[in-house]
Amino acid sequence: MVDHEKEIIYLRGEVATLRADVNNLTGWQHTQNGTINRVDTKVDGIYKIMIGTAGTAALSFLGTIVTLLVVLANRG
Repeated sequence: MVDHEKEIIYLRGEVATLRADVNNLTGWQHTQNGTINRVDTKVDGIYKIMIGTAGTAALSFLGTIVTLLVVLANRG
């Protein structure tokens, strides 16, 4: 065989390997995108829980202050 033919055969093998790698990476990328979307949804849920908890704590604190002011006003 001529050197050019050997190089062409070698390059065809390299291209086939690269195509397989790209296909594998494309599949992996789709999997990662789905995983990232699920994590994003979970983080949003946790954020909503934290905001709800902070709101409840703030209302409870406000209720305590109002109760304290009412008790102090009735003493005087």
